[in-house]
Amino acid sequence: MPPFFYRPAIRFRPESDRSTGLHRSLRSTTSECSWGNRMKRFALGVAALIFTHAVLAEDPSANDWKRSTVFVTGVADIDAKGNVQHIELLPDENKDTKVLSEELAPLAKSTMSHWAFEPATADGNPVPGRTFLHGVFEFHEEGSSYKARLAFIGNGPRIYKAVAPKYPKTKISDRVEATLYMLALVQPDGSITDIHLESAQSTGKRRVAEFVEVAMMAMKSWRAEPETVDGHPMRTWVRLPITFNLGDPLSGRRHAPELERSVDSPGEPPTSSSGDLALALDSRIKIRPQTP
Repeated sequence: MPPFFYRPAIRFRPESDRSTGLHRSLRSTTSECSWGNRMKRFALGVAALIFTHAVLAEDPSANDWKRSTVFVTGVADIDAKGNVQHIELLPDENKDTKVLSEELAPLAKSTMSHWAFEPATADGNPVPGRTFLHGVFEFHEEGSSYKARLAFIGNGPRIYKAVAPKYPKTKISDRVEATLYMLALVQPDGSITDIHLESAQSTGKRRVAEFVEVAMMAMKSWRAEPETVDGHPMRTWVRLPITFNLGDPLSGRRHAPELERSVDSPGEPPTSSSGDLALALDSRIKIRPQTP
């Protein structure tokens, strides 16, 4: 699905050009963010975070916009006309992107509130619904400034991951990393059933059977908050990415390894990343095509 946007984008303007030493100026220099007629000042550290996460982008976008690793989720009430009546952003639980996502929260909320949807129906009539919207920030560098915008990547139920999958010990010693794309059925009561592997990527195309085993074990304890249509919880198929990343042993930060389709992957992995967000495959609330 192509990304959808709402303008205006947010712009960060460092007072000194990056070529003069971006990281050397973090403590003393500030940048400005223009959003409509509103102005807000940001520490230049925010601009540094933008540069870092844009560089880490996995999916380049059109017109030199770089898709970042900064994702945002909001719970949205959609009326019978497909308009967002209320949006509440969920906290970013990723410590690496938390500061940046908080700075960009106003842009995220404004953008999501302008997304339009094909309303869900009941007995052939449009009705209100509730879903969780997912977006990813994209950044564009213009000289010494950065612009940011939010792209829609999907929607669906919310997944509560009570237990994290344990990293297989043999894979740690072999330095094997992997990303699994699991399919599961979210039931109206919030239980998760019919769990199975859709596709997988790994270091050197290595087999992922051990990763799948621990992932399925953890997922059996997970719960979900289903989407609702006219107040009734819906059964929904979702794709759940699960990443096994060894990261940097000193900083603890994740890195972006080169992964390839594993030899035992049932299908071809998706070409774009949704982080660790669960996206519905058959949601009854669908976004309308829009023009950037």
